[in-house]
Amino acid sequence: MNLALEPLAHRERIDAMSARIVHRGPDSDGKFELPHLALAIRRLSIIDLVTGNQPLFNETGDVALVFNGEIYNFQEIRDRLIKRGHCFRTRSDGEVIAHLYEDEGTDFVRELNGMFAIALWDGRARRLILARDRAGEKPLYYWRGNRTLVFGSEIKALFEYPGLSREIDREALAQYFFYGYIPTPRSIYAEIKKLPAAHRMVVENGELRIEPYWRLQDHLRGRGKPPVTARQEVEIVEDLRGKLREAAISRLVSDVPLGVFLSGGVDSSTLVATMSELTPGNVNTFSVAFPEKTFNEEPYANLVARHFRTQHHVLNADETALREALDILADHLDEPVADPAVIPTYLLSRFARSRIKVALSGEGSDELFGGYPTYMGALLAQYYLRLPRLVRRQFFDRLKRFLPVSSTAVPKGLFLRRFLTHAERDPAERHHIWFGMFSPTELDQLFAPEWQGPRPPSSVIFNPLSRVLEGAQFDDSVAEMLYLDFRMYLEDNLLVKIDRASMACSLELRTPFLDQRLIEFAAGLPSELRVRRFTLKYILKKAVEKWLPHEIVYRQKRGFSVPIASWMKRGLRPLLDETLREEKLKRDGLFEAAFVRRLLDEHWTGHADHRKTLWTLLCFQLWYDRWGKGEN
Repeated sequence: MNLALEPLAHRERIDAMSARIVHRGPDSDGKFELPHLALAIRRLSIIDLVTGNQPLFNETGDVALVFNGEIYNFQEIRDRLIKRGHCFRTRSDGEVIAHLYEDEGTDFVRELNGMFAIALWDGRARRLILARDRAGEKPLYYWRGNRTLVFGSEIKALFEYPGLSREIDREALAQYFFYGYIPTPRSIYAEIKKLPAAHRMVVENGELRIEPYWRLQDHLRGRGKPPVTARQEVEIVEDLRGKLREAAISRLVSDVPLGVFLSGGVDSSTLVATMSELTPGNVNTFSVAFPEKTFNEEPYANLVARHFRTQHHVLNADETALREALDILADHLDEPVADPAVIPTYLLSRFARSRIKVALSGEGSDELFGGYPTYMGALLAQYYLRLPRLVRRQFFDRLKRFLPVSSTAVPKGLFLRRFLTHAERDPAERHHIWFGMFSPTELDQLFAPEWQGPRPPSSVIFNPLSRVLEGAQFDDSVAEMLYLDFRMYLEDNLLVKIDRASMACSLELRTPFLDQRLIEFAAGLPSELRVRRFTLKYILKKAVEKWLPHEIVYRQKRGFSVPIASWMKRGLRPLLDETLREEKLKRDGLFEAAFVRRLLDEHWTGHADHRKTLWTLLCFQLWYDRWGKGEN
């Protein structure tokens, strides 16, 4: 769109932009054009397969929209709008957006419960509105030139528009190597930004403004409230069960087959339980199995599948499948992501796509209900810091030297070493160092001097924390960590991972735990109901323990992990040696080649577990070789 509403330059590129993301919507394409505006859409048909093609319009055609995602409360909104006199041409969920905008103006987005990225044009007001859902399930990137705004679901689409620079954002790059992802609103490219989740962009009268329409912090439990009584806890458990069912019901609306990604953990098993209750005997479940015993969760997934009598499908993945997936994902990840779980997510999406078109996934539960070991670390740190400083220095500093190096799914030595090294830092910074990839010290050794610039990379890594925490207040450090993980790790890592991996296979992933009602409910819970006496997801487990086998509810959390530490020493070693060889790194000029070589040598010899740092480097270098040099 041209911000000044002048004739749009390079309007002929809209078809090429649309073609770059055909995998997101292979079923149909649509386009809406004016002299100063062009909107294009690739559609994955899920609801109203016959008449739901986009763009969609209001009765008069003054309001035109394209959107990616699903509106789960569309039927409720549609019924209300019909009573107000609106006339609908389709049965699609998207058409309600155009009519709702007529009634509510720019506040229409507050009424939507769903996952979405929306572009809506109001011809009368000459106004463009872009909006993303509350959690950030659907992506929206944009570039603003002098008088032009270019936007799309993936960066590769934007690059079809002439004039976009591929200069790397140095601050974003440092943050990638610290977090393993790039926090909003930055992208890896200096000129391309992300519209934050729960925000809308309004463009009118030559002006552009970005503003939140919903804030998680408005739903947090207030300070100073009394502890929850036993009777109140019982009521909360019942309320939570009801909201879990509501979220599942709303995500079963589809005109195509559905299934569930089943890991055998409490989150995905809960989805199977609710879906089996709603559609008994007709649930497809999908899981991935690894040959490495400590990473293989298929026995738990199989237990749940047998318990609920699902139609269970298992994909056996090995190093060959991993290597193949890395090559394919290099074409789809036009921004680096260091989460190795993107690989099994992609493999499972491709496997499931031959049978279903929509799958349910358990993302969001850990951030809402307290599922990560780092939350226990925050509680342990309180006790650790009460010990005399001399004890911490003499005993625990020595202990770190004797902690074992492991390639298991839960490397206790690695976790404990990080805990002891950083326990005395600021809680928010400490949490992300525990969770993150390169430590601040390692980060300053990673980059080549000519790349670092006037300030060390570690000086910018915590900048996103102040943006996210602005104006929010918390009862304790665990509540703060939960909030940060929802706003950062979930939005910019997990949801990016599942969106790119599933969309690469033209499969829609729905996440019931990110239902608006569940998000707001969980945000209002006290921390002790989420993490209690080192029991993670306490209240969720209480809610589902009568639905699931006991060994599923209370087994150790692993996550959707991949045996990369051991694979790096075997099948992936040639790829690592080639991708991170010294002469290549020196030629690129980004990294200190000798430091990278030391990381590799220590990992090969077993003197250290550098799985996270080396994987982060490998993912970046694969991205850089494919996308970062301006050749695609």
